[in-house]
Formats: sequence, structure tokens, C-alpha cells
Amino acid sequence: MERDKFIALLSKKLSAEISEKELVLLNEAITTNKHYGLLANELGTYLSKVEYSNASTEQLEGIWEKIGTANNSDTADKFKYTQPKLSLLVNPLFRIAAIFVMALTVGFLSYRFFSDGEDINQLTASDQKVFKVLADGTNVWLNKKSTISYNDDFGKKKREIFLEGEAYFDVVKNADVPLIIHAGGIDIEVKGTAFNVNAYPKNNAVQVALVRGAIAVTDRQNSKNSVLLKPNDKLFFSAKLTQSENAFQIVKLNPTVLLKDASWVADTLTFNKEKLHDLALKLEKKYDIKVEIRSEKLKEKRFTGSFSNETLDQALQALKLSYPFTYTVNQRVVVIKD
Repeated sequence: MERDKFIALLSKKLSAEISEKELVLLNEAITTNKHYGLLANELGTYLSKVEYSNASTEQLEGIWEKIGTANNSDTADKFKYTQPKLSLLVNPLFRIAAIFVMALTVGFLSYRFFSDGEDINQLTASDQKVFKVLADGTNVWLNKKSTISYNDDFGKKKREIFLEGEAYFDVVKNADVPLIIHAGGIDIEVKGTAFNVNAYPKNNAVQVALVRGAIAVTDRQNSKNSVLLKPNDKLFFSAKLTQSENAFQIVKLNPTVLLKDASWVADTLTFNKEKLHDLALKLEKKYDIKVEIRSEKLKEKRFTGSFSNETLDQALQALKLSYPFTYTVNQRVVVIKD
């Protein structure tokens, strides 16, 4: 969805003028575009702090003054109106003026959000993992089919990263400029630490595994829902549970087990009692293939093991030793069945 259309629909929603069809389009844009989702949340939080009371003559005059100022600027000829007597139709006029000002407010704040005078850098790992040292010295390992976007002059006055996919971060400590990572439906604030974030869109939950240091994780749709992770904590966050107190699930793991979450950094695939349908997603990333499991029973079977330099055929043969199944490989599509 184009940005201008998104801003228009968001303005309608915030002024309670949006239709059901338009609301569906807006919600889809917020869900599929992480920047739109963050913007909608920020604007909603900002505007919720503004208290509205019944219209008064003084309030209405103030709004018409704002509209007049806009009309005398470079937007003249775009908006035509005749200011009526304030003693007539106060409620309808106030409503129209409020909607107009709402659109101006959303447009202005959106412009500041999307274009704050700085460039956005992007790093994408398609078929190969990517390693990069950011300007502040932070090390980032980006897994296959993953992307990060981050602000220009990273580390000087601001450190902000948008992640889609999976990445391992070893963050340089800077108490004055904390690092904020937006992944899935959560925001992660760190000052100096090492952790892994798995936020592939097709996963049911965002996973954060903390190796050292401390990080604060916040539900983007509910800022009151926030937790502090300590070393060896692993967090699971499901967007489907954003209104629930249990949206965050945290487990304490043995350090050796926790490090398996970052084993992909060394191109090693480690799994412990993992269901085949979950393991298939990791096999797809490691070997750049598509896996189809044509058995509901097989999908639930659990496997334990580790693959480093094994070929795809060697890996599948090893899995068969744990539980018998048949498979075929055709043009990078693996079909597994009983």
C-alpha cells in the first residue's frame, strides 16, 4: 500500500470515519508492513494522550484559525470553505474541523516518522548468511532470507534496527545511546549484550535468546506489557496473544542448550526433541530447499541431532535412523512421507 493511502486510511480510523472495507485494508497494511505497524502504534499512543471535551465557541474558533493558516499556505486552492457563524450548527462544524485537523496531524507526524532528515540503510541476506560490523562496532550475523534496516550515522545519536527474519547481535555497550530493535510485534532495548532474535514472518512466535547482558522486551501494542531478560533466558512472544498477560513466555535454559539457538552462526544446525514440521523450516534455510511433509503423524515426530557439513542426502538419511520414512528430492523440493 502506498504511504499516502495508508496515512489517509489511518486518519479516517482515528477520526472514526473509516468504513468496514477500508478498515480491513488498513489492518492488512499494519500487519504486513512493520513500518506501518510501528507508526500506527506510535500515533495511537500519542493521540490517546489528547483529551477532547464538548465543543465550545473558543475551541471552534481555534480550529478554524488552524484551518485558515493551512489555507493561506501552499495548500491554498486545495481546500475551499466558508466559515459560518459560530452560533449555528456548532457540533457538525466542530466534527468536520476536528477530522480535518486530525488528518493534518497524522500527515505531519507521519512525515516526521518516515522522513526525519536521515537516510535508512538496509542489509539483506538472500541465499547466504551475512556478517556486518555496524558503525558503532556492533556485530550482526544475518541469517538467510533475513533483512535489517537501520538509521544512518548509526551509534552517534540513535541506534534503531528493524529486523525481519533471524539475526544474532553482539552489541557494543553505550549507556547514552541504547539500541532499539523492532522485530515482529516486539521492541527490544539493549545497551550492551549478545543475543539471538528469530522473527521470520511465517513463524508462530518471535523468539529471543539472551546469551549475556540484559535486555528489555516490550509488546508494541501494549507498552505496559514489558519484561527484562537475564542471561540464559529464552523468550517466546506470539502476536496472537498481544491482549493476554501471558503474551510473553520465558524459560530458563542451560547455557549449552541456549547457545544452540545461535548455532546457525557457525552453519551448524542443532535440534533437541524438535518436531519434524518445525525442523523442516530449519532444513529449508540451511539447504535452500522446500520441504513438504505428507503425513500428519510424521509432522509430530521429534528428532534430536546436529548437522554441520553434511549434505542434504546425508542429513535425511541420518533422520531416517531415528524414525523410518521415505523421501524424494526433485528440483530442490523434498517430499517426505510414510
